[in-house]
Amino acid sequence: MRYYSSATVQFGAGHAQPNEWCGDKPHGHRYTVTATWEREGFPATDLAEWVLIRTRLLALAVELKNRQLDKMLGSAVPNVYGVASFFMERLAINAPITRIEVREDDDPVATIEREVEI
Repeated sequence: MRYYSSATVQFGAGHAQPNEWCGDKPHGHRYTVTATWEREGFPATDLAEWVLIRTRLLALAVELKNRQLDKMLGSAVPNVYGVASFFMERLAINAPITRIEVREDDDPVATIEREVEI
C-alpha cells in the first residue's frame, strides 16, 4: 500500500514584466505551494520527515517572498509553472518529492510530477 503526505506554504511575490494576463504595471500575486511525497508502508518516522520537508518548503518560500520573480526565476514572464519548477528542482535534491502543485491567487494552477524509487 502506498501512503501520501503533503505540506503546504503560502507566500506573496511580484513581477515587473508586462504580459497579456497581468497588464503592464509591476504588481504581485499570492502563491500556494503544496509538496507531496509517497512511500510504501507507514514509517514511524513520518512526522520527522514531514517536519524536515515542511522546513525546506518554508525556506524556499521565504527566499521568494516579496521578491521580483522575473529576476529570481530568470524567466521572461514568471508564472505558476516557473514557481513549480523552482520548488521541484530545489526540493527534489534531498527529499522524495513526487508532486508540486502551485496555485496563484487569481486561479492559474500548475502541477509537476516525477517518479521516485520507493
